Amino acid sequence: MFERFIFMFHIFVANEAGGIDQIDSQFVFPTEEACRIVEAFVQDTRDPNNCIYTKVSTSNNNAMDNLNLLLSQKNS
Repeated sequence: MFERFIFMFHIFVANEAGGIDQIDSQFVFPTEEACRIVEAFVQDTRDPNNCIYTKVSTSNNNAMDNLNLLLSQKNS
């Protein structure tokens, strides 16, 4: 396990049936500064609920690692 800063966000997209789908995503960062830079780019705000320092099973932003992390949280 690694201790990293997690930035989580949701994207809402219209689907072909006329509904709206939600895509949950997150990035893992070694420093809070790096996390806050991406937060400012994605959300243009500083939210105390973002960039949480926690233990994770991945050490980087590899897409496969992030997918596995999301799946493990959903299954726990």
